[in-house]
Amino acid sequence: LPLAEQAAGALRASRATIAVFEATTGGLVNAALQSAPGASAFTTCGAVTYSSRKGAPVLGADLSLPQATDADSYVASKQAWTQGLARAKRLETGATWCLAESGACGPTFQHTGLLTGFTALFISGPIERGILLRSAHAEREPNMWAFTKAALDLIVEAIALDDGGTGAPAAEEGGGVSIEAAGELLCVKEDRYGGVEIEVPASAAPIVSAARFERELAAALGGWQAAGKRGLWLRVPVECSACIAPAIARGFVYHHAQPGYAQLTRWLPTDQPSPLPAYAFTQIGVGGVVVNAAGEVLMVQERVAPMPLHQNSWKLPGGLADPGEHFADTVAREVYEETGVRATLEGIVSLRHTHNYRFGQGDVYVVVRLRVPAGGEEITVDKGELLDARWMSRAHIEALVERDP
Repeated sequence: LPLAEQAAGALRASRATIAVFEATTGGLVNAALQSAPGASAFTTCGAVTYSSRKGAPVLGADLSLPQATDADSYVASKQAWTQGLARAKRLETGATWCLAESGACGPTFQHTGLLTGFTALFISGPIERGILLRSAHAEREPNMWAFTKAALDLIVEAIALDDGGTGAPAAEEGGGVSIEAAGELLCVKEDRYGGVEIEVPASAAPIVSAARFERELAAALGGWQAAGKRGLWLRVPVECSACIAPAIARGFVYHHAQPGYAQLTRWLPTDQPSPLPAYAFTQIGVGGVVVNAAGEVLMVQERVAPMPLHQNSWKLPGGLADPGEHFADTVAREVYEETGVRATLEGIVSLRHTHNYRFGQGDVYVVVRLRVPAGGEEITVDKGELLDARWMSRAHIEALVERDP
């Protein structure tokens, strides 16, 4: 069929395979793909199950969801069903991609308030994509063909996105069909360790709600558990913070937070402890033994010491490393910021590692030796950080040390 030319070509070009599970389209998607020359290279298997519960013998399990009570929950149940089915069957069949489709074409509908045809499409693969299509009418056959074309277009779009392209529209506007994003609260990518990386995009903020997120997450969790997935990593931007409470209610725990997002995790297997790595738990501080041509050492007096006991004490200049900063660069920066002195690294003097420091973190403190060239000893004290800074001889420093009587 001409409808399938692009999808078949994309599958062939990417050397990918696909499994298709349909309901409303009645097998038209499978028929279109299998009509393409060389279809045996990319089609694996598929099925038409018009009722999720009655289709259990074909699907191998009853994947049906709780009975919908109204038109809105009926549409939502189809979105959740296709999402879970595509994820589960992709892993069972071993196909690169799995497309699931389900909806209602008309002319009659189960629920009051549902007057026109619709279908939910979800494709699971190296990337995932879902759409909800609503028809402007309840004519059965035209809707079946329109939904089939949308399904084939969605295959093309997903493969293009996986190849790094921008993707084509999942279906053309017009023709009595409108398209809504479906499942866009969960951008999903499988990792190499049998887990799943999930992100709620900041762009979803205008449509996000705790109820919708909880519904989509619940459906996704069912599919991941059935597929034997292990570690789940969920990133929630601050714009969508309403998603955090439903995630915690579904067993996720905080991993870490940054100014723009919160990262949560969940370990699915119940018969083994979680090996998911903890967030960074050690800070690095650096102190500089800065020596001038006269053999004197640069000492500083902090304006506010970390502990009252050390107030007005003299110490080596230094500070904490910034993310991604080498400690040699840290000490050179800190010395210059605090005293205006530029020094070059000569070597490491000592290293100390302690635990349960600030915020329960470990603390690695590295002391390094730096040299100041002749003529570079002038000090400019940063009054925001220091009370004073001076060059001191060894004898002067030893005289400052308090000793027990």
